[in-house]
Amino acid sequence: MTTSLDERNRDGTRIIGALEAAWSAIQKRHPEVPPVVVITGTGAPRRGGKYLKRGHHSPERWAHAAEERRTPELFVAGEVLHEGGAAVMEVLLHEASHALGFVREIKGTANGNRWHNKKFAALAIELGLEPPKRAEPVLGFSSCTITPEAVRTYGTVIRRLEAARLPFLDGLAGGSADGEKDPDDGEGGKKKTGGRREAVECDCEPPRRLHITAKMLREGDVLCGVCCERFTPAEPAEESAEPEEK
Repeated sequence: MTTSLDERNRDGTRIIGALEAAWSAIQKRHPEVPPVVVITGTGAPRRGGKYLKRGHHSPERWAHAAEERRTPELFVAGEVLHEGGAAVMEVLLHEASHALGFVREIKGTANGNRWHNKKFAALAIELGLEPPKRAEPVLGFSSCTITPEAVRTYGTVIRRLEAARLPFLDGLAGGSADGEKDPDDGEGGKKKTGGRREAVECDCEPPRRLHITAKMLREGDVLCGVCCERFTPAEPAEESAEPEEK
């Protein structure tokens, strides 16, 4: 069946409409999740990078004329649309976890919003995701997967996403919910940190603090001799307005 020119001109509307409908389904089950402005596009890094961003949530990004309120931004990479409805829902639930954390004033990320802590993991579980069993280097508990129960819960939404046969961007290089699979790959490939040291803390009360390089943290766990827990990136004191990514 040939698609008319008028129908093709509505492809963007169909994509955004499908994502908005899926987000609304999440809101019906979790009323605290706020409305968002949905955008899409390529998640590929600029300047020849290797890995792509699958999505992000940016609080208070969009202003409204003659109103004081601001609306968060939800980005879903066009490459994810090629993976099927369950993959799209996985990204949406991840970003909904960030949105819920912002509403509740729970800081779930640190280190430029790349490290996802246990507070984020708890929010992700609440939304229907399964976080990794233990924190991963640099990204923490970011790499969450949609649970079988959530797939059943959002089964109708997932089937509609797949039945819509939405246009997509190809060339997906891999990655996890809303960040690069290899966190060292920046916009131009391998990120150069110049040996910059970052603050890490253990679970002591008050926490003991060290300053180590990201490379040292990636090479293996650094354990505290007092509480016997891992040192993880210290959380900043204030909420960042940057898009929250894995």
